[in-house]
Amino acid sequence: MAALVTAVLPATSATGATSAATASAATAPPPVSGITVTERTAHRVTISYLVPAAYYSPGGGGVVRVTRGHTPAASPTSGYAVPVTGRTARTTLVPSLTPNVAYTFAVWVRVGSAYSAGRTITVVTRPDVVTELRSAASVTPPSYDLGHAQVRLTWRNPTGPLKAVRIVRNTAATTTGGTVTTLPGTATSFTDPSLPASVCGGRTTGCSTAPVHYWVIPESTTGGFADRYVRSDVVVGSRTITGTVSQGSSGIVALCCQNLFDAENALVAHAAADPAVAAGAFTIHVPPGVYAVCTFADRPPRNQVGTCWNAAGAGSEDVWWEVGGDPSPTIDVRTAPSYNGVRL
Repeated sequence: MAALVTAVLPATSATGATSAATASAATAPPPVSGITVTERTAHRVTISYLVPAAYYSPGGGGVVRVTRGHTPAASPTSGYAVPVTGRTARTTLVPSLTPNVAYTFAVWVRVGSAYSAGRTITVVTRPDVVTELRSAASVTPPSYDLGHAQVRLTWRNPTGPLKAVRIVRNTAATTTGGTVTTLPGTATSFTDPSLPASVCGGRTTGCSTAPVHYWVIPESTTGGFADRYVRSDVVVGSRTITGTVSQGSSGIVALCCQNLFDAENALVAHAAADPAVAAGAFTIHVPPGVYAVCTFADRPPRNQVGTCWNAAGAGSEDVWWEVGGDPSPTIDVRTAPSYNGVRL
C-alpha cells in the first residue's frame, strides 16, 4: 500500500518540499462554466463566466481565444488572444470584429502549465448601423390627397443580408413612445405620409418649426438588430412666408398644388398665419414648395373665399371650392428659405 501511495504523490525536493510546477502539470484544473455574453455590438463582444477555486491559485487564471466562424480554437495558443480581466474577456477595437459575423470563443482555466478542458460559446456580432442617412420635408405631389407634408428618408444599408429595417418616429427626442414602422430588409428609403397634426395640421399654427425625429435601425438575418440607431431630425415647417394684411380677416392661409379630383388648390395641411391676424404682420411656416397666400373667410354654407397674393401681385376674390377658380401658386420657397413680399 505504501508503494501505491508513493506513486500518486507529487515529487518532493531533497528537503521534502513539494514541487508546485510538477503538481500543476500532473493535475488539470476544472473548466469554467456558465459562459454568458454581456456585450454584443457590431465590432465588439464581451463574455463572462463562472470559475473554479483553482482559477485564483498561484499561477492561475484564464485564457480566452477567438476564431472567426463556428470552429473553436484547438488549443490555448491557437486562434487570437482576447484580453482577460478577472472573470471577463473583451475583444479589442483595434482590430475590431466584423459586423454580422459568427465568432467562437474558447475558454481555458490555466494553473501553471496545466490547462483545463476548453469550454466554448459562439456569438454573432450585430449588424452595423446604416450609412449616409439623408432626409428632407416635401409637399405631396398632385394626387387625390393633396396638401399634406411628407418626410422622405433615404439611406445605405450595411453589407450582409438584412431581415428588416425599423423606422421610429417621434416628436420628442426619444424612441420611447414613438411610432414604429418595419420595412423589408431590402428597403433603402421611406416616405412618411401621415405626420401628426402637431407637425403640420393646426389651423392657427401652420407647420411646426420644431424637428420631427427619426431613427433608422437594420436587423440582420443572424445578428438581430444593430446595437444603435442612426437619427435624423427634420424640420417640416422650414420655410417662412411673411407679409402684412390691411383688411380684416379670420386668418391667412397658404394654398398649393391643384389636386386631380376637382382641381381645387389645397390648404397645405391647414397652414395658417402664426398667429391668425385681423390686420398687421404675419408669418406662415410651410414645407418647401410653391404657394399662393390668401386671406381666409367663411361664407356659409360651404364656400370659403378670400383675396389671394402670388408673386405676380394681388389677386381678386376667389371661391376656393369652385372648380378651376383658385389662383396659381407662384411663391417659390423650395430652395429659398423665405419669401417676405406678401401684401394683402
